[in-house]
Amino acid sequence: MRRCTMLAAFLGAALCAGAQTIDSFDRLWSRDRSMGGPHVALADDSSVIVTNPAGLAVAPRKLALAELGVRASGPLFDIADAVLGNESDYAAAIADLLRINDYKLYGGLAVDGPLAFSFVGGGLGFGIFNRTQFVVNASSISSIKVNAREDILLAAGYAFRIDLGKDQALDFGMGAKGFVRGEIAPTFGAIEVAEILDDPNSVFEKDFYLTTGVGIDIGLRWSLNDRLAAAIVCRDLYSPAIVTQYESLLGFLEDPTAAKVDVEYSSLARALDIGFLWAPSLGPLSTYVDAVNLCLDYGDILDLFSPIPRNPILNLRLGAEARVLEIVTFRAGVKEALLNAGIGMDLGIFKLNMCAFGSELGLDPGDRVVYNLKVSFDFVY
Repeated sequence: MRRCTMLAAFLGAALCAGAQTIDSFDRLWSRDRSMGGPHVALADDSSVIVTNPAGLAVAPRKLALAELGVRASGPLFDIADAVLGNESDYAAAIADLLRINDYKLYGGLAVDGPLAFSFVGGGLGFGIFNRTQFVVNASSISSIKVNAREDILLAAGYAFRIDLGKDQALDFGMGAKGFVRGEIAPTFGAIEVAEILDDPNSVFEKDFYLTTGVGIDIGLRWSLNDRLAAAIVCRDLYSPAIVTQYESLLGFLEDPTAAKVDVEYSSLARALDIGFLWAPSLGPLSTYVDAVNLCLDYGDILDLFSPIPRNPILNLRLGAEARVLEIVTFRAGVKEALLNAGIGMDLGIFKLNMCAFGSELGLDPGDRVVYNLKVSFDFVY
């Protein structure tokens, strides 16, 4: 009865709707990207701090000192070649590039870290992370959105285990977070973009938004013999935020009070995920392949009840990984109906991870696909 009451309270709290207008402060490691993650039943590294706090009850002790991850999205080389190769007429170069791509173009560059300090162990976990990103999203020749953003996330959590007997256990975890986001996100036409390329500093004169807030995550995880696991998590169960608009980034840096334009109160979008894990025993093969994880998740369940939901298949996530001789890990997955793949190498001083994955920007499979590459150097011990 106690366990049923806990689950009912969890689902009731997670399904309480509210205003949700701000993009989540997500944090996906290269491992997650390779495996179509996040996978909320997987609980063997420090990613549980942000994916599912219930995993803190079983996550092994890990200390992460830093990370440097670089992600490239879309045809960045085509964009650079079109712009740098036509310095005399930026507007014409941008118009030609949009025409070639049917007036829809998405390109971006994101850097995770180097701030990525975290610790997990003994049911506790905490971390502080940053991400810098720049995105160009063109839906037509007259609507080119530019987004320059810096995110800082501070997260901590605690989890405890309830022994159910017969090699079964139920873990409950709760996480708290604080976040800060500085963002410039104007919309231009091709001619205005050309003018900005002539004077890049002019973008710092556009409206600047500073978002600050706190949040709560809760999660449950059931496991059997450390081979089977099922989990459910609600991220940003309640994450109120304050969005302050300033005349420009330069104005904010010089005199925040004088540059303030408006203040709004909002919240982060709530996400409810469910996932399953199978870590099979390999018998004689375990001499060479020492760890295998197979994951199945359904993410963002609450999107099914939104006014304009995405195609449900886009929320299905599959992932698999196999570690060979405790050095090289091969990974693959499916997320948003697109293939993901990657490889990780433990080089002692640091871990090198490389992955390629697809992202779906539209509401249905194949609507607007963007391909991404990511390389990261993780200093985890």
